[in-house]
Amino acid sequence: MPPKHSGSGPSPLKTYEDLLTFAWDGLALGAAVELDLFSHIAAGKTSAQQVAAAAGASEHGTRRLLEALCAMGYLKKSGHSYRLQRASAEHLVRGKPLYMGDAAMIGKMLMGSWSMLAEVVKSGLPFQTGTSAEERQAFFAKLVPAIFPASYLAAAATVKRLPAAARRRIRRILDIGAGAAAWSIPFAKALKRARVTVADYPAVTQVARQYAEQWGVADRYDYLEGDFREVDFGTASFDLAILGHILHGEGADWSRRLLKRTCQALSDGGMLLIGEFVPNDQRTGPALPLLFGLNMLINTPTGDVFTMREYREWLKEAGFRKVATIPAPHVSPLILATK
Repeated sequence: MPPKHSGSGPSPLKTYEDLLTFAWDGLALGAAVELDLFSHIAAGKTSAQQVAAAAGASEHGTRRLLEALCAMGYLKKSGHSYRLQRASAEHLVRGKPLYMGDAAMIGKMLMGSWSMLAEVVKSGLPFQTGTSAEERQAFFAKLVPAIFPASYLAAAATVKRLPAAARRRIRRILDIGAGAAAWSIPFAKALKRARVTVADYPAVTQVARQYAEQWGVADRYDYLEGDFREVDFGTASFDLAILGHILHGEGADWSRRLLKRTCQALSDGGMLLIGEFVPNDQRTGPALPLLFGLNMLINTPTGDVFTMREYREWLKEAGFRKVATIPAPHVSPLILATK
């Protein structure tokens, strides 16, 4: 396999592969999830014939897909039997607590708008305009279960990395735009005396309630239902606030307003945890945050990704005195600001 980059940029072969096959691996994995192949293997169907029968698919087509999944690293093959890699067993078997298969539905949903990228770049306008509040609520209610596992894992790692003294002072947590509460549930599980307040649309808080119940922390969750741009967070009430993948959808102006309101809601010494796609200060990499910025261009009127330099400036402007980063299993380091 040739290197992805050289001193003069991607090789001709890499350029050709990017143009021709850019979506193949994702579509192959999505098809396997749609057919529930990983769940069938977990249930003891290990041959192509058995998996195909369980999936209601052709043996010939199933074998081809299973072979590709082996090459992609999701399966192992021994003779005529297929086994799950550990990550596949944890995240691609339906019913597992951190099942990621729902993300395939979101990826498939976004393909249509991404195919219009050239037109969006020409016009400078998103693919769809005039989305109603009801439509936004319905979309987020579908989205948040799909992104729960990755956010949960990042938050769980963050709880462990916080100093013990910082953990001890956290009693009240504000989870803004909480979605399925992926960012706050690990804190609630680890900090038994902590209480969480979720601020999100009513249709989305229903999802948060389900997940809080599922993870055994529902008795310590409260809810502020509504648009978090308008909901009153109170003043100096919380020890920790969380903005998990919220600011990229808000755009620069609303992000700065939200950071100020969040700072006001924190007690002295309170902390704000931000999970985001963060490109470097020159906006030349990494690729995923900048590609996500294109996703915001396609699908939102003002959404974007922002650099650490911008976040530091905005956070100081909002009233935070200290800004640090926390390494985590996440697309970018997490940001921790202290009031």
